[in-house]
Amino acid sequence: MRFYKRLTQVKVISFDLDDTLYDNVPVIAAAEAWLLQALKQHHPESTLLGPDNLAAIKRQVLLAEPELSHDVSACRLRVLTEGLRQQGMDDRAAAAMAEEFYQGFLTERGKIQVPETSHQVLTELGQHYQLAVITNGNLPLEHTALAPYFDVVLRAGIDGRMKPAPDMFDTLAKKTGATLAEILHIGDHIKTDVAGAVHAGCQTIWLNDQGRSAADLQCLPHVELERLEQMLELL
Repeated sequence: MRFYKRLTQVKVISFDLDDTLYDNVPVIAAAEAWLLQALKQHHPESTLLGPDNLAAIKRQVLLAEPELSHDVSACRLRVLTEGLRQQGMDDRAAAAMAEEFYQGFLTERGKIQVPETSHQVLTELGQHYQLAVITNGNLPLEHTALAPYFDVVLRAGIDGRMKPAPDMFDTLAKKTGATLAEILHIGDHIKTDVAGAVHAGCQTIWLNDQGRSAADLQCLPHVELERLEQMLELL
């Protein structure tokens, strides 16, 4: 545990999800593999939609619709639809198929393994603070074991631009009645979580469980933790 700034009064604790409360890397890899395999098995016309092809389509989509960069769900659905359309499907059929398989992707996306440590930390902190989620991702939180812990859930796209933009931090303050300075945000990402929260006016904890150098930071958090459970020593 390393302190950079003095913590002041905290009323709300907001959490990043991916790679903060669970390991997201294998979950995303499995969900993307499922999506490609499902398309290939059930709809032969989609077999050309491999990772490289989809990545190229995504670049095209974001050039035409840059606002989709702030909404991973809408962007992925748009890329799937466009990919199917480029293979000759009519617009309605492409949209319907993309929606069908995107929902399947979300089901796979929700198969997270929540460590016991996360349950313990959220249970204990929830007795003293309002708990919230601020995420750039598209985890279907309501279908996971994490859902009961949070009073407010904010997702990029639906609730504003992605972190590090201040939109969701501002919204959280309005929803909870706390000032920005009374919000403590914890996350693993030095830009979206640490810099985003600091520049929005919140207090912040950097969860540095991968042993990164503090020299990588763009701005200083209030506290750096090596393990999530250290929050229980801190607060």
